[in-house]
Amino acid sequence: MNNFDGKDLYSFDNSANKIENGETSFDLNDFSSHTAEETEVVKEKKQKKQDRKQRIIKIVLTVFLVGLITVSLVVGAFMFYAFTMVDPTMDEDLNNLALDFTTTIYVDDGDGDYKEYRRLHSQFNRIWVDYDEESAKEKDPSYTGIPYNLAMAFVAIEDKGFNDHNGVDWKRTFAAFVNEFLPISNSRFGGSTITQQLVKNLTDDRSQKASRKVREIMRARYLEDNYAKATILECYLNTIPMGNGTYGVEVAANYYFGKRVKDLTIAECASLASITKAPTYYSPDKNPEENKLRRDVVLREMYSQGYITEEEYEKAVDSELVVTADKSVLNQNEVNSYFIDALINQVSSDLSEKYGYDKSHADQMFYNGGYKIYATVDVEMQEAAEKVFADEAYNIKNKNGDVLQAGITIMDYEGRVKAMVGSLGEKTDNRGWNNAIDAVRQPGSTMKPIAAYAPAIEQDLIHFSSILNDTKTNYNGWTPVNWYGSYWGNVTTQYALERSINAIPVYLVNKLKPKNSYDFLTQKLGITTLNEEDINLSPLGMGGTNGGLNTLESAAAFAIFGNGGRYYEPTFYTKVTNQDGKIILEHKTNSKMAISEDTATIMNHLLQTVVYGSNGTGKGAAGYISNMKIYAKTGTSNDQNDLWFVGGTPYYVGSCWCGYKTMQPIAKSYSGIAMKLWGNVMSKAHSGLAAKEFEDSPYAVEKYYCKTSGDIANSGCPDKAVGWYKTSNLDPKNKSYIPICTAHEGDAISDPGTEPDTDTSSNTSSND
Repeated sequence: MNNFDGKDLYSFDNSANKIENGETSFDLNDFSSHTAEETEVVKEKKQKKQDRKQRIIKIVLTVFLVGLITVSLVVGAFMFYAFTMVDPTMDEDLNNLALDFTTTIYVDDGDGDYKEYRRLHSQFNRIWVDYDEESAKEKDPSYTGIPYNLAMAFVAIEDKGFNDHNGVDWKRTFAAFVNEFLPISNSRFGGSTITQQLVKNLTDDRSQKASRKVREIMRARYLEDNYAKATILECYLNTIPMGNGTYGVEVAANYYFGKRVKDLTIAECASLASITKAPTYYSPDKNPEENKLRRDVVLREMYSQGYITEEEYEKAVDSELVVTADKSVLNQNEVNSYFIDALINQVSSDLSEKYGYDKSHADQMFYNGGYKIYATVDVEMQEAAEKVFADEAYNIKNKNGDVLQAGITIMDYEGRVKAMVGSLGEKTDNRGWNNAIDAVRQPGSTMKPIAAYAPAIEQDLIHFSSILNDTKTNYNGWTPVNWYGSYWGNVTTQYALERSINAIPVYLVNKLKPKNSYDFLTQKLGITTLNEEDINLSPLGMGGTNGGLNTLESAAAFAIFGNGGRYYEPTFYTKVTNQDGKIILEHKTNSKMAISEDTATIMNHLLQTVVYGSNGTGKGAAGYISNMKIYAKTGTSNDQNDLWFVGGTPYYVGSCWCGYKTMQPIAKSYSGIAMKLWGNVMSKAHSGLAAKEFEDSPYAVEKYYCKTSGDIANSGCPDKAVGWYKTSNLDPKNKSYIPICTAHEGDAISDPGTEPDTDTSSNTSSND
């Protein structure tokens, strides 16, 4: 054996200075003192340790390689699946998103400008607001879209890499994945970018499977490849849920701060950006402290990322928020007015007619279409009418305990409905029964002017002072009976209408032919509620219809007497636009001549005698509006089951109906209830309006007439009154010429207004 010292041994085995085995220690410098057997034991143990170490290394390396291969396979499989099996495209067009948006109703503010009145929506209360990055960044004063500070508040806290990534933040996504298995953070965090969140909002894909995440990632990349960043951000800010039933930043700004989104401060912008992480927990109204903590984080991120200055940051941090959190600023009512109900029905019906939607889809489009509807309602008039109809004084019950019902429609002379109430008392539901439209009832004597007198004057069968015979007449076995139980013989047209005689309008309808009268109502006056059984003398001459009228169509029909004879289809809106301002529905003020303007003027003055004549059935109406004239007609159906009052002023025309839901008599003591309701509503509607006159046709003139002969009066006629006549009726060449009275001798007299006659203070005779 060769001699070697410890130095040589160390050089031979430099892995350690000694070998330890349990409590036994072998110093290599003393190795020469051990036996050969002991040396072999030491070597054997050392070899085993080295073998064990190598096995561990091999195992670790094997596991690593297997893991690497597995990851490679998974990533490869993922890439293969993602790029070959997943359709990344989306049906949604970000430039024209077909989402559920809130419909907004606008009304004229009285100065010709429109203001927001009501909002209507289904599940999603969301109003779109544009984002123009350049205008927002430059703070253009005319810019009314999403402010730059609000957009960047969301970017700063939700996706600081938004402007750089291609839809997916791979680093954050991988970190979120690893954190699920090897926690590297105290809390879970998501890897979703703003683009991915938009995909989720648009698709509502909430599956917990990995495939959902793959679809989301690929769709996010698709959006980034096809749309500008500003467009993606705009869509995101308009679709995110913001708590308390609000969606998108505009409605959230309205609700939480009572502002338009364009008017938000930096602190308010940060507050809204704080909500999205957990809308309830970070709500500024329910949890202001938590919102404040998160808001400060948002502001700090905005400052650190260079979106706001240090001065702006400090000011925003120190500012106190004024949180309104008031749904009233959203212009929503739990129970809508009868006008709104009727508006919804009309818009839905027009959508169905124009675009072929079924009723259900049309209703859905109304609530979800994000439409801007320009309504005709006069807000003050509507509120006044509702107040009148809510008065407990009208809570009238009959002996069976049934409550009296009523409805009223008021419109201007171009068919624009200004107010509508469909029931007495408090309204408790939406789109329920509306007496103003749904109660189709017998019109009684309000049928006479539109079915008999107006068409008869139009065809020159009669004139203002024609002598007509109120007599018992048999029509194929049926005889009309007057409400006063007798017949008065010869009377003028004016007197017959003032006193609401039955026999004479029946006579006129017979001369006109019932079919012609019916066609006039349905084709010229837009009446849709009659049926073919109403082509008869009683329904048309006395109003005892099988179908009936409602207050909406009744008011529109009577409007021809105040606007020169033109019929306008009733409407609750002027136009409907989509969110881009494109008109999708429009009600233009197109009209058709129902009667000539001279006939309209004559009918207007005839119907004024119903109010101002000493025996007029509607003379009580004169006390409700004192500074302008009223034309009107009362109506009562058989057994007083229905009471009507239809009348107009130079401003508006209104129709009011009263009755029980099932036909039952109204007590005689309430026979004036319809006129009273009409008068109370119309008096409020005209409060503050300047005095105004009806515009008479230049083809109609005032003349004195002889009450005995009905002809144009001369100085010898003992009993004269003032009437209105077509100028054509005064031309001897015309068949409809009205001669000067020959029953009395006398000279020609001046027209009324030039030399007033003392005998013309009343349009009725002393025998009335």
